[in-house]
Amino acid sequence: MVYLVGAGPGDPGLMTCRGAEVLRECEAVVYDRLGTSGLLELVPEDCEKIYVGKKPGSHSKKQEEINEILIDTAKRFDRVVRLKGGDPFVFGRGGEEVLALQKENIPFQLVPGVTSAVAVPELLGIPVTHRETSRSFHVFTGHTKAGDETSLAHIHPQEGTSLFLMGISHLAEITDKLIRERKDPQTPVAVIANGCMPGEQIVRGTLATIAGDVAEAGIRPPAIIVVGETAGYDFISSDRGALADKKVGIIGTFALQERMRRRLLEKGARVYTVCEMKVEETAEIRELDKELENISKYSWIAFTSQNSIRLFFTHVFREKIDLRQFAGIRFAVVGSGTRDALREYGFEADLIPERYTTEALAESLVKTMKPGEKLLLPRALQGSVRMVQVLEENGIDKTILPIYDVQGKKTENWKYLLDFDVLTFASASGVEAFIKELGAENAAKWEQERRKKPTKIGAIGAVTAERLEKYGIHADVIPEQCDIEHLIEEMAKEREV
Repeated sequence: MVYLVGAGPGDPGLMTCRGAEVLRECEAVVYDRLGTSGLLELVPEDCEKIYVGKKPGSHSKKQEEINEILIDTAKRFDRVVRLKGGDPFVFGRGGEEVLALQKENIPFQLVPGVTSAVAVPELLGIPVTHRETSRSFHVFTGHTKAGDETSLAHIHPQEGTSLFLMGISHLAEITDKLIRERKDPQTPVAVIANGCMPGEQIVRGTLATIAGDVAEAGIRPPAIIVVGETAGYDFISSDRGALADKKVGIIGTFALQERMRRRLLEKGARVYTVCEMKVEETAEIRELDKELENISKYSWIAFTSQNSIRLFFTHVFREKIDLRQFAGIRFAVVGSGTRDALREYGFEADLIPERYTTEALAESLVKTMKPGEKLLLPRALQGSVRMVQVLEENGIDKTILPIYDVQGKKTENWKYLLDFDVLTFASASGVEAFIKELGAENAAKWEQERRKKPTKIGAIGAVTAERLEKYGIHADVIPEQCDIEHLIEEMAKEREV
């Protein structure tokens, strides 16, 4: 079965529930250049990912090749998702792919998506219809079936709102033709480039001025052209939260992205994934399984991250450990986020430091643990060196297990690094993943460029900020308490962020 799924306009939050559902269950995904790769985090870990995206002026694959790839994939897997930006049937060539599947008698299902033609203008306060000024809308493409991109014979003045996709390179020709055919030169026009993306730009003008305005602004594809009275509207609330329209880039795991996204959206921010991080078990995980067999020898288990909690209990349940063995064990966590993660498994934290840092956690353990008590510390491979120093300086009997590492991969949003209002780092591991993609040798130069821009850096706590400083990158926003909520609140206070 092949599912033709519309990915929406580029924001993962604007994908349909049904689309997300089939992504989570697919065995292979054939995907386009979506404007966001965050949706690929929904697919199973063993899912085969096949990129067939196209870039303006340099098509990586012809449609016939894509059809062949889709058919071949459908013959190898039972559940295949064909993921297409926007809606598959709105200039997405989904119909051609359906015909190819039908020819091969391959079953398929259609999952509509939110088309960028409507969603992108709407997100910037431009309706495509309005009772008083526009009772219809028309969507055009700047491309033709024959590939003659300069042929605009299908374009004529219309009542209501006209939307042009893939036509930015012919904007002057489009506006000239509409004016020649008696469209009022003072008709409002809006051009939106990189809609739902960090590099989003909007230029407003009239039919008579817009071509020059766009050239002056340096607008490049992809872009949507909106022509009509509604293009002059600005239906944006003046009170949309403390971070209204601020572009926030996240470096973190998918779980972290989702937690931050919800909270940031509540404050009106525009949220994007910059570097996706994946938690991977280390060889030390086998040592954890051995320790679980005799877990009752420990008096304390300390967690410094939600990842360590989830991985720990995954192995507890996999090894079928009797939870009654934890009856005499107390739990220490670094902050409110780890406390809440621990609660998901039915346990309350016995110790939380006043300051949400790993060093403060170590100091609290030193004050609380009694002679003869033993500590188990499952954590990240890139865990805090200072925490270990504090424990060792005070003679704490401990077993430290670096049970996971975090690997990062930059997304399509990486090219907009200096277009963000703030880049957020939620762990030292996130910093390392970022630096690996950036290149340590490039960090100082990048920081110099950043300081010329409005882009600020948010770090979840002192340890993360120190790791950034190691590479010459200064954190501008650091909350006193090391958790997501306090980081976002601190960002909200920084009206200039």
